[in-house]
Amino acid sequence: MNRLMEVTEELLQQNEMMLDFYEERMEHTKNRDYFFDTVKPFADKVKALADEWFSLASEWVKKEQPVYLHLKQLEDTHENMTIASVTCFQPDTKEKRFKEMNQSIHYVLRSLESAWKEKESRG
Repeated sequence: MNRLMEVTEELLQQNEMMLDFYEERMEHTKNRDYFFDTVKPFADKVKALADEWFSLASEWVKKEQPVYLHLKQLEDTHENMTIASVTCFQPDTKEKRFKEMNQSIHYVLRSLESAWKEKESRG
């Protein structure tokens, strides 16, 4: 499997984990160790994956020019992933805004995956 697809799949899993962390966020608000043991490592991992994904994805989109996927969407998704990886832990995060951001991330990642598979099947 192509590295871009591997990173995309990993980010889809991280995006699901963000929803889980969001649902549990109130349980850990006062625990200082939780930040260093869970929040920071998770956010750092997502940031590293998002940076790699953006580099690979933008290169692929520039080269292949898929019809329904544009560089601006990749930029926004990269930014949303880094924001959501932290806000999913914050107790004051608005549910509607967070879930819409999470769905947006999911949509773009799946769109990229679909466009890549379509290009691969055509040779």
